[in-house]
Amino acid sequence: MSAFEFFFTLFGLILGLAVAVVIGGLSDLLRARNHIPIGRLTPMLAVVVLFDVAAAWISTWTGLSDVRVAHGPFFAALVVAGLYFFAASMVFPKDDGEWASLDDYYMGHRRAVLGSLLAANIGVVAIEAATAGRWMAIIDHFARTGPASALWWLILTLLVVIPGRRFQRVGLGLLLLIDAYAAVALWNPQ
Repeated sequence: MSAFEFFFTLFGLILGLAVAVVIGGLSDLLRARNHIPIGRLTPMLAVVVLFDVAAAWISTWTGLSDVRVAHGPFFAALVVAGLYFFAASMVFPKDDGEWASLDDYYMGHRRAVLGSLLAANIGVVAIEAATAGRWMAIIDHFARTGPASALWWLILTLLVVIPGRRFQRVGLGLLLLIDAYAAVALWNPQ
């Protein structure tokens, strides 16, 4: 087993659990749709989290092939994967009877989820830069991913800070459009 395979085993396992938590929450949501108004915000957030976990998984696979087995990178990856798992586990309420609607739940928990996604993404970029041995790799990351990535980061940051429901709907919609664009544009990267 290579150092990367060892590193990726735990990271990939935790990210896989995060995906399972979101998909399980979506299925629970469909079962509870007669008991609580679903709204738009929570389902949109669930898809944003799924896209982001997938992007982190791919970014790690492509950007950390030279990682060494050491406490620092391993612990940093554990923190990042833990942030993704935390975000995924907070997307849906444990008990749907506590909230008038899922939009209300979203507004009460959005900072925890979106803030965790923001911190996890910062962590992914930092781990890639530290592994490459040069912090200028952060600038290279943004140059490589282009304006859509910069816009994605800006919108995610604003979603953490600006509380209005209309802004949240528009912001999540824009994140989904950027994620869909990236999925299509990077379907088969060269």
